[in-house]
Amino acid sequence: MFVKNYLNRLFKRPKNNYKAIDGIRAIAVLWVIFFHSWLFQYLDFKDVGESIFNYPYLIWITKGDLGVDLFFVISGFLIGTILFKELKRTGKLNFKNFYLRRFLRLLPVYIFAMILGLYFIEGDSWKSAWSNLLYINNYVNGSYMGWTWSLAIEEQFYIIIPFLIAFVIPKFKNKVPVFLFLALLCIGMTYYYSVEIFGFKVPFDSEFLDDKWKDWFWGYYMLTHLRYGGLLSGVIGAYLNVYHQESIKNFFNKKRYISTIIFVLSMIVFVAISSISLGQWTNLRSSIFDGYNSNIPRFYEVVHREVFSYAVVFIIFSCLYSNSKIVKPVNSFLSSKVFYPLAQISYSAYLFHEMFMFWFFPKFNLYAEGFLSNLEIVMANSIISLVIIIFASTLMYLFVEQPFQDLKSKIKLK
Repeated sequence: MFVKNYLNRLFKRPKNNYKAIDGIRAIAVLWVIFFHSWLFQYLDFKDVGESIFNYPYLIWITKGDLGVDLFFVISGFLIGTILFKELKRTGKLNFKNFYLRRFLRLLPVYIFAMILGLYFIEGDSWKSAWSNLLYINNYVNGSYMGWTWSLAIEEQFYIIIPFLIAFVIPKFKNKVPVFLFLALLCIGMTYYYSVEIFGFKVPFDSEFLDDKWKDWFWGYYMLTHLRYGGLLSGVIGAYLNVYHQESIKNFFNKKRYISTIIFVLSMIVFVAISSISLGQWTNLRSSIFDGYNSNIPRFYEVVHREVFSYAVVFIIFSCLYSNSKIVKPVNSFLSSKVFYPLAQISYSAYLFHEMFMFWFFPKFNLYAEGFLSNLEIVMANSIISLVIIIFASTLMYLFVEQPFQDLKSKIKLK
């Protein structure tokens, strides 16, 4: 009976749900999975991996790291909305309830995935699992389940942001300076690391998993103080949505022409950034930045994630409040019913997908070698993995995530 109840929740969207955000979350997890399917087979099948750069309309696959930025934006928006609404309603935040909710939402299935990893993950990286439990694994080189660095960033951010929302931001009558300072601080530190500390050549000249790549990944790519910009953009969006919702509605209703232009520009930014490879993952033979002053690609590297994130925030607002004929098709697509269950299982899918790929790809390669072409092996690996990841993450959602979500109701969290 309980399975039927959970299945209903998996497919039946609540009335007060942000439909477009479900679509963005589903796209984010699929984007990350497609990206890793390509990346983790690149070294074994370089001919296939490099051929993707010959087709501009496929470059987006190699930019799946931006899927994490999508997660950051929507997470900041949703959690920020919860916190700002509570502060607006009660004048204070219940920190105990907030952190208990986060614990019941995230940690049980995370621990379950860590146990699964003992079977799927080779080596002894499990010895650093303590860093995962403390959510500091993004600062521990070679940590267990390395792809969960993004979860560490989120939780570190959510240790700090409730205190800022409750005690710092209210002290500023004009909120612009504090938000602007936090945004520029992230960009400034990113510039300092990229240019002054590492002296990165952009496009990067490293190869996936070589020493230069590892230095970039562990010393730059996944550090909270360089990557919180996406989360902050979502929180800023949440603040505007809670405290200035009427002004936002009036903007989209009374200034449709301007809002539509900004929406189109935001979509162009989204597509453009999703189509520009910087060679972080593979050593590019050619780049869009070839022939330009080296400061131009460096500047792009430093700001492109923030620009991407704020474009996503405006797209979200457009889907929520705009009646423009140009926005409607995008909103309808993102609000599609097929995305809702994928959004629901996205957390479990993110936890499970890499460990399965690392375990499955070598085994299938040995089996298929000799009677399938390299392209066919890559495609088969990708399709089989996607199906199994969705199936496994659905089971994790039904039997681990949902029971602990119900526990929140039983202990009457408010």
